[in-house]
Amino acid sequence: MRIAIGGIEHESSNYSTVETPLEEFYGHSRSSGPEELLQRSGEVNTIIDGFIRELRRQEVEIVPLVWRHANSGKQPTRETHEALKESLLALLRQALPVDGVLLSVHGAYSAEGVDDADGDILKSVRELVGSRCPIIGVHDLHCNIGKTMVDNATALIVEDTYPHVDMAERGVEAADMMVRTVRGEIRPTLGWRSIPLFWAAARMITAEEPMRLVIDRLHALERQPGVLTASVGVGYQWADINCAGASTLVVTDNDPEGAQRKADELARWIWERKETWQRQPLSPGQGLAQGEALGKYPIILADQADNPGGGAPSDSTEILRLFLQRRLQDAAVLHIVDPETVRTALSAGVGNRVDVEVGGKSHPLVGPPVPMRAEVVAVSDGRFIYDGPMFAGLEGDHGDSVLLRQDGVYVAVISVGHQPMDLAFSRGLGLDCARMRYICVKSTGHFRSGFEPIAGSIFNVDASSVFTQDFSKLPFKRLGRKIYPMQPDTTFEI
Repeated sequence: MRIAIGGIEHESSNYSTVETPLEEFYGHSRSSGPEELLQRSGEVNTIIDGFIRELRRQEVEIVPLVWRHANSGKQPTRETHEALKESLLALLRQALPVDGVLLSVHGAYSAEGVDDADGDILKSVRELVGSRCPIIGVHDLHCNIGKTMVDNATALIVEDTYPHVDMAERGVEAADMMVRTVRGEIRPTLGWRSIPLFWAAARMITAEEPMRLVIDRLHALERQPGVLTASVGVGYQWADINCAGASTLVVTDNDPEGAQRKADELARWIWERKETWQRQPLSPGQGLAQGEALGKYPIILADQADNPGGGAPSDSTEILRLFLQRRLQDAAVLHIVDPETVRTALSAGVGNRVDVEVGGKSHPLVGPPVPMRAEVVAVSDGRFIYDGPMFAGLEGDHGDSVLLRQDGVYVAVISVGHQPMDLAFSRGLGLDCARMRYICVKSTGHFRSGFEPIAGSIFNVDASSVFTQDFSKLPFKRLGRKIYPMQPDTTFEI
């Protein structure tokens, strides 16, 4: 048995300020050519490593393609998309025939002129391998599922968790399903239903209510006879494309009608509770006040509108300014992307003071730079190994970085935009987050992977930045349908 594995991963926005050139898909710790894929241990928490781990366990021959990943940002150009796709297809052509294809495809990848770029990849793979060869894709929870994806995949599986601590687990599930399919033990059939719903990010955290209700329902559905797997995609809302929004997927064993019926039932259940997946805005000041009233420290403010993991610039200044104005002690902001400030601090050196204008350089919405006369506490080349559980064992690289301090406020300033997902990078700068009383993270949910064990209280707040949670403020033009909650009179019929 010969199973090809590969992937092209990007979360693409029409509103991001972060460019996504072709080179961003190369030289990344989540980017490998065929030789590097075969050298991977299979022990890191990624979908690709899950494929590798399970196929090796079952002594299946792995046919490596390419794995290309770039951080969330602007839609790549059509030329970049075609180059990425061809890099995967060229290797697949050379490898044919194969018995199956496993793909790690984000599910929210679009390019200029290609709304459903994931679907375009799946379609091109299908045209190469033919109708009888199984193709199984694994998607990020924040996926926008389009018809082209569904029409060209044998099965699609979506991560169950946010933070995404089950990436390798879903890769293992997909690889096991592939082996059983090739052996003729099962015949996956796929049902899908798109829902005209934008899900609030603060209601996606799978360890908490109300999202826990969704995951429990999925697991109950998977225990039903004949159901191989069931998924919900909560959507990626900052893409002005015609397949944006939530969706349901159910894979059954040789029962296409049952798969569609169950996907529809699950979609109807979600729609009937559409208000449950929404949340009223919470300002940073309100979040801080609620945390202090609760008295559980550290108080963590999640600056979700400036999350670089979703494509935001990560240099908004509202919360940094708030911390300084309040003269907070034992407070930290993680991380502000500002290469200019990093260069100035590196030139000054550890132990010296610098006059810098921090953040506020990417877009008018992020607020003006914050003047600081700060001590350079630590410097770093930005390289570290994630603690996990998300990305456990994976190498991270934030570029040249510094830790600054003014009075009681620390700010980690980095050169390459990444959200904080665990304590490893801060620890490398000598910052013990567990000793802080106030922490701002430029993240929506993934920070919980590493920060939740030390948190006293957590508040997702709506500071001014590019990726507002008030979706009515975004200039959508191409959705092609009404979406709740932007249009409260939206209807959904199956």
